Amino acid sequence: MCKSHMFVILLYCVGVMAKSKNSLHRFKISMVSSGTSNKPARFTHAESPVWDAETQSLYFTDVHLQNVHRLDYVTGKIYTKHIGYGQVNVVTPVSGSKRFLVAVRSALYLLDWDKADDSALRLLTTVDHGLPDNVINEGKADSEGRFWFGTKGPQSGHHVQPDKAAFYSISQASFSRPRAHLRPVTISNGLTWALNNSVLYYIDSPTQKIEAFDFDPENGELSGRRTILDITMYGYEDAIPDGMTIDSKGHLWVAIMFGGTILHIDPDKREIVYGYKLPVSHTTSLCWGGPALDELFVTTSRYKLKEPLAGAIFTIRGTGSYGVPSYAFRFDNADNY
Repeated sequence: MCKSHMFVILLYCVGVMAKSKNSLHRFKISMVSSGTSNKPARFTHAESPVWDAETQSLYFTDVHLQNVHRLDYVTGKIYTKHIGYGQVNVVTPVSGSKRFLVAVRSALYLLDWDKADDSALRLLTTVDHGLPDNVINEGKADSEGRFWFGTKGPQSGHHVQPDKAAFYSISQASFSRPRAHLRPVTISNGLTWALNNSVLYYIDSPTQKIEAFDFDPENGELSGRRTILDITMYGYEDAIPDGMTIDSKGHLWVAIMFGGTILHIDPDKREIVYGYKLPVSHTTSLCWGGPALDELFVTTSRYKLKEPLAGAIFTIRGTGSYGVPSYAFRFDNADNY
């Protein structure tokens, strides 16, 4: 791959030294190009990045413009699927299927990329009945193919009404009956699992905490809630944790909304390893990608902002860390549903 077709280098970030307890390493921050031009591709409010190894593509959403995007890693071309029905916050692959699972408003749908308009959507289930302004905000599949997802309460500007939302899961056997695990929630956000699937890490953003639950993968049960890290203890009093992913060492990586930072966290030691500062304030989510899973893709927002690089998709390389393959939602008859 010719990376110059895909990325614009931020000159002042190249060769920055990142110090850990054991070594020094260089990392490089880049932006996804808009294609033929040498300018960064910018989106209104990019979210939910997920790497698809089969197609070597990055999928993500642009929430307010109601788009699902696919970035082809080899060519750098960006393909777009518009959802007319409403705000789209989440996209994730479906195992063994050409379709994708997407969250539109407060419902989950199967999305057929090859069909036109909203005829591409096949409704699976809805949540938060009686709360018409709630939306599904984040979600991921676990090792058993269940899909875990949470909602966000009514929002005005940056203010979200507290304690109006919940955190759910579905399986292919019970997709029409979502199971509520946590209630109330304000903004259900980042989630990921420990490498041995014994712990679920979770974020309800306004708490400003990264939390953990003991996780029973066989039965999908949560217990033993505790705090891993409170970001206010590290100077982020006016920021909130947003999207989250995990690396091959079991370390967490968290996007800090309003803080313009990616935090690398050791959950066992409950401490920050390093903070990667980006030239934007609204960092929303992140995932590992690239052929070797050594590139950290970061989505950002420019919604109601005038920052020149806000809304770009950034990559951070040379961190010395690697991701692990993500799980897909299991729905065996997805293509015929």
